Amino acid sequence: MGISLRALLIAGLFGQVSLSLHAQATDLIISEYVEGSGNNKYIELYNGTSSNINLGLYQLRLYANGSTTATNGTPAMTGTLAPGATVVYRNSSATIYTGASIANSAVNFNGNDAIGLYRISGNVLVDLVGSIGCQAGPTGTPPWASGSHSTIDRTLVRKYNICSGI
Repeated sequence: MGISLRALLIAGLFGQVSLSLHAQATDLIISEYVEGSGNNKYIELYNGTSSNINLGLYQLRLYANGSTTATNGTPAMTGTLAPGATVVYRNSSATIYTGASIANSAVNFNGNDAIGLYRISGNVLVDLVGSIGCQAGPTGTPPWASGSHSTIDRTLVRKYNICSGI
């Protein structure tokens, strides 16, 4: 766990030496989404708040192929995430990332699925990649594609100045 190396490099490249220039986050956010070939799928969560966050109060939910209900269960998360820290969840068969990560069955998307981060109490959607209930292309085709841009086999990194989800 910790702030991603990519975030530190990007911040350094753009002269952002202080994260205090931006509004304080109020909840977890999805900071990185990796939809790699095969089972190489990862989701990075970031705690931009000023307090520890109990991950057991949150769930990742997968909405495959335009479904409006979670299609891969709602696996429990555990542990505590310190302020400024990240945690990486992965597909159980993922192999390309060698850092610390935790297997989570919701991390089984294929570029045309939505994945949501929920606060269990109140069933609150706090962040989302994709569009729940949207199946703009056939199964296996990423609906979030335009020309040569696609969400299949891609990594999406949240901009450093975004501090709230969705």
